[in-house]
Amino acid sequence: MSSSVERRLGTADAVALGLAAMLGTGVFAVWAPAAAAAGHWLLLAVLLAGIVAACNAASTADLAVAYPESGGGYVYGRERLSPAAGRLAGVAFLVGKTASAAAAAGVFGGTCSRRTRCRPRSR
Repeated sequence: MSSSVERRLGTADAVALGLAAMLGTGVFAVWAPAAAAAGHWLLLAVLLAGIVAACNAASTADLAVAYPESGGGYVYGRERLSPAAGRLAGVAFLVGKTASAAAAAGVFGGTCSRRTRCRPRSR
């Protein structure tokens, strides 16, 4: 399938987008629980998570360059492993994005309820 749209994003752009997607929701939701769990190791834990996210984003960008086709993880799994692996990767991506949206909605709802002092009705 050919496209008349010119691709303008490079590897650095793809890495930045990947990092933003992975860190976006978590930045708003995890500080208090992470600080409670990690204690004085919090900075090291955040640094390690950033390194892992950067490696993930860089490898995803490399795959996007190798397979410049719409579909992300589905295409990579299908081309390198099998059609079943591609389907599994596609479903996992959808589940992950759905969970991320749910987490964002939960953080937003929690923030709104604290700021407006709204509480759910008890039955």
